Amino acid sequence: MTESTIIIIDPAKPLHAVSPDLYGIFFEDINFSCDGGINANMVNNYSFDGVYFNRKKKEPAAGYLRYWMIKNGTMQSSFEGSLSPDSRYARISAKPGCTLENLGYNGLKANAKRCAMFIKRSKEYSFECYIRNVDFTGSANLRISDENGIALTTTEKLTCDSHAWKKVSFRLEGCNTGYGKLSIMLDGCGAVDLDCVVFMDSDYWNKEDPKWRHGKLRKDLIQALVELKPRFVRFPGGYIVEGMLCGNEYNWKDTVGPIHERKHNFNLWAGQTEDGGYTQSYQIGFYEYFCLCEDLGAKPLPTLFAGLNCQARTTQKIATDSREFREYVIQNYLDLIEFANGDPDTNEWARLRSEMGHPAAFNLDRIGIGNENFGRDYLAKFELIKSAIHARYPNILCVMSTGLFPFKLFQKKSWDQARNSGEELLVDEHSYHSTKWFIKAAHRFDDYPRGKARVYFGEYAANGMMAGKIPAEATANLYESALAEAAFLTGIERNSDVVLMASYAPLFNLVESKQWLHNLIDFNPAEICPTANYFVQKLFSSNLGDQYIPFVGALPENISMSVTGDDSKIFIKVVNTGEESCAISLRVEGMNRRRVSAQVLQSDHLKAKNHLTFNGKPQLTIRLEDRSLELAGGQLDIVLEKYSVNVLTVLK
Repeated sequence: MTESTIIIIDPAKPLHAVSPDLYGIFFEDINFSCDGGINANMVNNYSFDGVYFNRKKKEPAAGYLRYWMIKNGTMQSSFEGSLSPDSRYARISAKPGCTLENLGYNGLKANAKRCAMFIKRSKEYSFECYIRNVDFTGSANLRISDENGIALTTTEKLTCDSHAWKKVSFRLEGCNTGYGKLSIMLDGCGAVDLDCVVFMDSDYWNKEDPKWRHGKLRKDLIQALVELKPRFVRFPGGYIVEGMLCGNEYNWKDTVGPIHERKHNFNLWAGQTEDGGYTQSYQIGFYEYFCLCEDLGAKPLPTLFAGLNCQARTTQKIATDSREFREYVIQNYLDLIEFANGDPDTNEWARLRSEMGHPAAFNLDRIGIGNENFGRDYLAKFELIKSAIHARYPNILCVMSTGLFPFKLFQKKSWDQARNSGEELLVDEHSYHSTKWFIKAAHRFDDYPRGKARVYFGEYAANGMMAGKIPAEATANLYESALAEAAFLTGIERNSDVVLMASYAPLFNLVESKQWLHNLIDFNPAEICPTANYFVQKLFSSNLGDQYIPFVGALPENISMSVTGDDSKIFIKVVNTGEESCAISLRVEGMNRRRVSAQVLQSDHLKAKNHLTFNGKPQLTIRLEDRSLELAGGQLDIVLEKYSVNVLTVLK
């Protein structure tokens, strides 16, 4: 153990204000985070409108009936007389004993043939669909059954008595616990039309609030976000903002309005699945994202397509001087601001927001222009979009991309333009580097110029990719990565006058889907598993004052520290990345005898990790530990265990 070091903290002499928006979350539909994740509907390709990706031809592929299986009957896709002009439905031609099945979202790959709808005994579930009888005679029933055909829920009658589209809804009760599949049983002959099939846990997120009348959210996943206390939410990504090729970019207008009218698109991450089978149904769209921000008490940070498709994958783009750029790209930004903030009496997009269930404005005050874009063309596009926004909405804070690498030379053109503009701007930096890089980067922002252009560290994780580490499930989310990220965050707090916002990425991961192998929260259809990295984020975001308090004294080697405070508390964060314990004495000026609550994250093994399998329970080898200490005579003597993250809270 190293010798004790004295560190002096004077709460009466804060150095600068801490950004009130410092810690947030970054949501992207990757790893089946949306459909198959936060989307409460368990039915895969629920509306028979799925659009997928042909990996060989590198183009969209229709898959209107994909992920539905039929026995003793046939099924075909049709759009004649559909619920809305652009949607399709399934026509089932049944024979006696016909069964239509859907496995749900299993993440494909090793689990592609497995049931993925989790049912718990005695729990209530909701089903609804639109159905139309063409010439069917017989009975129709529905239940969830396991892979062996054993019922997991009650069996309910599916009314099929109308020759016009009819919405049918009812409740089912779990009679066993396990993973199952949706089974619609048609015992008879003839044709039935089916569309917009929804099956979900009746206890979805904030179900009592009437604004949640469209897309519904899986409650346990959202509760995990609540505990992070995010100050902002960036959505919808990520690479999916840009799209893999022209037409695949995320268009927010396709994601609002009645769910059955929302236009599907293939997910950019479909390229990471064996059959290109990853669609975006947009059951959760921009309206739902705004509502989620409101429920979390977090500022919305939507990020939109800037006219360039993903520069890491293609050179496709929209010409800056084209009519399409003005009427499609720029106008989408202006219309989104009206959708979020506008007056329903004077604007069509604001009126749509009101009709959807939210007459009041969402109070949008910032917007991202592109994702990981770079180069002269992007900077020209950024300037045109920003100027158009500020001409109408001068108080909207715009976020500029610096590309995908965290190297200052690579980011120089973006930073030069931002600093020379003289305007309030955020510059979005990303890093997926090594643990060593993140520990060293605790000092990255010490010498950044203090001005109107400030930092949004929008995507980061110590997964080693930029140091040449090959992603692997066994090495994802090891404790050493969380420890390095904690050291980095002490530097974020020390420089929270120039770093306005920071968010980890990616956020969610359906385990064993194997798309991005280092994430904040793992989940399966039944459980969630917080990673060690999640606990670090929770520690830092939940224990933050509004003023940064400097300290005096040289920190020992391998120790990183930050101190913030408010009117009632002082938060001292100390990280020991070394392999030996370390003793320090914290002298807090103006304090006498005080109880100190401590939260500690520690492991003797850097390779330790929390773990979850597709059908297992979370194995938490790394957890937060609560302790109680005493500040006597204004001094706290503490031993920092090796490989530990320590958050000390002192009541004033």
